[in-house]
Amino acid sequence: MPTPPWFAWDERIGKYRAPAVDRRRILDYLAECREVIDDNSSQSNSLRLRLRTDYTPRPYQKDALAAWREADGRGTVILPTGAGKTFVALGAISHVGRSALVVAPTIDLMNQWYSLLVDSFGLLGADETSAPSKAGVEIGILGGGHHEIRDITVTTYDSAYIHAAEYGNRFDLIIFDEVHHLPSPKNQQIALMSSAWYRLGLTATYERQDGAHEMLDYLIGPVVYSKGVKELKGEYLSDYEVVRIRASLADDEAERYAAASKLYYSFVRRTGIKPFGAGWVELLKMSAYDESARRALIAKQEMKRIVVGSERKLEVLDSLLKQHFADKVIIFTEQNDLVYRISREFLIPAITHQTRTRERKWILDGYKSDKFHAIVTSKVLNEGIDVPSAKVAIILSGSASPREHLQRLGRILRKGGGRKTAVLYEVVTSATTETNVSSRRRKSDAYA
Repeated sequence: MPTPPWFAWDERIGKYRAPAVDRRRILDYLAECREVIDDNSSQSNSLRLRLRTDYTPRPYQKDALAAWREADGRGTVILPTGAGKTFVALGAISHVGRSALVVAPTIDLMNQWYSLLVDSFGLLGADETSAPSKAGVEIGILGGGHHEIRDITVTTYDSAYIHAAEYGNRFDLIIFDEVHHLPSPKNQQIALMSSAWYRLGLTATYERQDGAHEMLDYLIGPVVYSKGVKELKGEYLSDYEVVRIRASLADDEAERYAAASKLYYSFVRRTGIKPFGAGWVELLKMSAYDESARRALIAKQEMKRIVVGSERKLEVLDSLLKQHFADKVIIFTEQNDLVYRISREFLIPAITHQTRTRERKWILDGYKSDKFHAIVTSKVLNEGIDVPSAKVAIILSGSASPREHLQRLGRILRKGGGRKTAVLYEVVTSATTETNVSSRRRKSDAYA
């Protein structure tokens, strides 16, 4: 028969080769051709699994799993943060019953997944069960100093990329948490080098600004199920409101902002460089050898410092913290310097990418146990934090990305925590570039 599609001749080994990601397509094609095939491409094992949980899946979680199964176990499920995407994954692992790999974007999320998988499928102690078929399986970890490959293993994108060639044929189910990370040039290699028959993506924010999410159809399959915040709020997620508060610059801040703005925009008009996207990259390059570009870059950074850390914003923050003294509050800002300033001035624990693992756990445990009623953070907690009691978020600064808005909103949408309606405050400095940034991120349907 002719060489099947997807194969190419490899001069190095004198054989035809195909990407691991195409394993299922190739076998389906050969089955249609009625070719007898001996498939030795996978080292996955069959598992006897019993999902141990008292949790009753919500109707939309059942529908999401059913949609994935109807799509032959390939595709992405889109659900808001706090809607329980992980329970869809547990259902998929239980249904497939073969070796599975869960890929998470951070070590913190990897650790959360490990705990969940141990509780759901892990080995039980001798005093917990006498039935071998119900004793579970050992859960492995790849990343964060661990290198333990088991039939159910959790890893990070970074570690999965490093070991993609080594373990690409070890699992027949691969689950990508926060799957919008997968299409990056590095991360996509994980899916390309995996022979996994079944693939599941999970995310609250599917689309990427660079359009690379279109690759996901090939890497893991199409979107098979999608529900937004508006569809689930009230019954399954907390009702919420988004409050936009405008703050003006103090007189001296306004003068410094005007001077920096004049310098920056005069350069932009003179050179024709657009102040975002590729234009911003071009400005950074020019600043290395062009004095006027360097002055413009410094002016731009000064504008941002003034806007992000304005005194009136901190006055608004002070007022909101007093107003919500009995609520759990998360404060988001973009720059670590402001995070630490707020931490010092308001005596609030801070979490940034510089915070060590044990300290971060201590802060989050204290927050959950009511030892602390507020935490301040930068982008590091946009994904991954699980704090059911948080009901108030205060955004002092951020990017124009609707994804970032949805991620931050998701931190306060889980049911529980006393307050019935969650509140997200967006503090915006009037008559500055921050107004445009806020308008762009408000394209999220969560604002509607």
